Amino acid sequence: MYIEEIKWIDRENKEAILKVANDTQSLICFSCPCSYNVGNVLSDPLECLDTDDIILCEFEEDYIEKTDKGFGYKLKGKLKDLQEGIVDIYGFDIHINREKIPGDIQEGMYIQFVVSRIDVW
Repeated sequence: MYIEEIKWIDRENKEAILKVANDTQSLICFSCPCSYNVGNVLSDPLECLDTDDIILCEFEEDYIEKTDKGFGYKLKGKLKDLQEGIVDIYGFDIHINREKIPGDIQEGMYIQFVVSRIDVW
């Protein structure tokens, strides 16, 4: 995944909106402090803020839907690493609060959840 576009909210305070992309999809993320440039490759997972409504998916499919609430998203993907709370969605590694993952969900299962924002640290 890489930075495709940067829109500065406040250059002085290094607050920016980043378009993070891969070969097939993109996500709009928040970054502060933002020290990235267009084209930078990201190796760390994207961070989810306010992860809620984590449920098991009936179908094994990836899904990204922008909600009507600011930076919010509804996401579906494979729980790649239960201990670290890493979900793979279209090749994006996304970190969620593992303590919010229901106990009956295991690594390798597909889950759905909503977030208020995705951050790049």
